[in-house]
Amino acid sequence: MKMEKTLLVLAVLALSGCAAMSEAECRTGDWYGVGERDGRGGSGSRLGDYADACRKAGVLPDPAEYSRGRERGLRTYCTPENGYRVGISGESYQSVCTPETQAGFLREYERGRARYELRRDLDALREDFSRWDRENSRLNDLIGKTNNEEERRRYMQQRDANERNRRDGRIRQLILETRWNLLPNEY
Repeated sequence: MKMEKTLLVLAVLALSGCAAMSEAECRTGDWYGVGERDGRGGSGSRLGDYADACRKAGVLPDPAEYSRGRERGLRTYCTPENGYRVGISGESYQSVCTPETQAGFLREYERGRARYELRRDLDALREDFSRWDRENSRLNDLIGKTNNEEERRRYMQQRDANERNRRDGRIRQLILETRWNLLPNEY
């Protein structure tokens, strides 16, 4: 029965995505489990938020149990492997690891973060190429349809500027792809 209550509390908290708890959650709260979930998620202590939410229900959290659970969760979170996962997914690090675990976590977090940022930049550049291509196609249509020489010249200048952007983008793409290929293999 206690396990079912714990799972219910954890499931509701995971779905809500916020630190506040309902009265029912406060009354059945497994403070060790709540702390462990927060630790595994890499969040700072939310005990104050839980205390505020549960005060209305006349319930006080158990800080010792919450802290024990959070420390247990942080041992899972603050590993080098998880640091890489957090970095490559683009999540931010909340400086929650102990000095003993932080160095390994951050080393792999930075490695994962570098890969994430390169992938993000390459994706953005691909979107730029698509936009430039669409714009050039539109400008070519306008150039072909207009009889006004001044408009034609203006459209051609815009197309030329787009082409320069595209060439610069291609150079940037080559640099980013080279940096990608020089990164150490994924975890």
